[in-house]
Amino acid sequence: MLPVFNAYADVMLATQSRANEKDLRLTYCLHAVNHVLKTRDRVLKNTARINAMNVASAAAAAASKDGKDVEHTSKGEIQDEEQNQIAAADSDDENGDADVQRDGITVEYRDQGFTRPKVLILLPLKNIAFDVIETIIKLSGASQIENKSRFMTEFTLPPEEDSLDPSKPEDYQHDFRGNIDDMFRIGIKFSRRHMKLFSDFYSADVIVASPLGLRMVVGAEGDKERDFDFLSSIEVIIVDRCDMLLMQNWEHVQHIFNHLNLTPKSAHDCDFARIKNWYLDGRAPLLRQSVILSQFIAPEMNALMTKLCKNIDGRVKVTEQYQGSVGEVIVQIPQMFHRIACPSLKDIDDTRFQHFVNKVVPTLKRSGMDQKGTLIFIPSYFDYVRVRNYFRERHSDLEVGELCEYTSNSDISRARGAFFHGKIPILLMTERFHFFRRYKIRGCKHLVFYQLPEYARFYSELLNTIDVGMDSSCSAVYSVYDRFRMERVVGTDRISKMMEKETFMFA
Repeated sequence: MLPVFNAYADVMLATQSRANEKDLRLTYCLHAVNHVLKTRDRVLKNTARINAMNVASAAAAAASKDGKDVEHTSKGEIQDEEQNQIAAADSDDENGDADVQRDGITVEYRDQGFTRPKVLILLPLKNIAFDVIETIIKLSGASQIENKSRFMTEFTLPPEEDSLDPSKPEDYQHDFRGNIDDMFRIGIKFSRRHMKLFSDFYSADVIVASPLGLRMVVGAEGDKERDFDFLSSIEVIIVDRCDMLLMQNWEHVQHIFNHLNLTPKSAHDCDFARIKNWYLDGRAPLLRQSVILSQFIAPEMNALMTKLCKNIDGRVKVTEQYQGSVGEVIVQIPQMFHRIACPSLKDIDDTRFQHFVNKVVPTLKRSGMDQKGTLIFIPSYFDYVRVRNYFRERHSDLEVGELCEYTSNSDISRARGAFFHGKIPILLMTERFHFFRRYKIRGCKHLVFYQLPEYARFYSELLNTIDVGMDSSCSAVYSVYDRFRMERVVGTDRISKMMEKETFMFA
């Protein structure tokens, strides 16, 4: 992938996995460090040339008073002084007059942005940030790392606290190892011989942050204290584990992209004579590279890439063919897929809810005992609230358990126990709850997917926990707007046929 990244086109890679994520992170860290060091080297060399020419011009002016050959003196001194200035250039010195006279010709060096940060890396959790920053440190070749001990303290956990339930799935143990705090931001500053962590954003070259951590600084319209000028000159933005960011708050990611490459409100000591023309013209978004890495493609990612990533160098999208997680289902129960027709995307939420009310709920109101142990899986929290309120208002006679990402530990234990013992016939659960908790829900006999999950492995994982009986069942609702989810569950080869049929069954 390095040649693809080095082409500076926008990249959406939807094939990330546990097997290749280490190599991918090494690749994009190498790309980021290379971009920063090349940019800094160009700025420092141009500064040295400007200073050398200014020194030589001053010497030539002094020599002219003594009657020496001005042109001969200036040329000779420029060559010698330029080499001396480049060799002695200080890594933090970017100042120098951009316009200089050389052989009577005005030479411009436009090699900077409004602010110093050039690379932004968005990550969901501190454990991933720790791996990324450790990789950057190794690639930098710096002999001295400032604030390394603080970094180790804030981004790792003591051994006695770093433990997970071994009964959890392997992917859960991999994703939630170490420090899983989602509120962090850190600036990284490169110098000639050392690297500084926790640098101020305006003196940093690379910013590594979570969307939540950066959103707290960027703020929202109307906030008294907010700052986003440091995002004005971002040239490369990398979003790692975009699928995990969907399980957090996607609006934070959109908010950050909306504040990239805006004209800053203050100068921040920048040299306007050396700012690249496309920054001054407001065209920086057209030359910004956006790299999105994810385990799958979602409509939100496509919308982000289409609306906010407009790189003139084009776009590269890498996807894969799916075999379908239905092949991982072990239990022998019928799996019914029902397609609902919807004329437009804006009506899909209402159409899905009406289908649930008119088709699914009546089956839950049967007088017999056959519908006890019904688990209703609802990916969206907003749909979950809508269904929960419907049961509370219209079917208060039904005992309905609730499991979402905001449910307390005591309520979780109470709901799971009551569902297992049959005291609660119906249990509502969100995808985020399952993603962050991964409990095995015992006592489930009927599984209803209000909408298919984003993570296809959740489909087979939940089905394999069903207590199989004569009346056990599984049903799922989908529409044409769920094509990405359906493809990951049923497989690429089946998706076209299923989009045309009203009902499809796996047994």
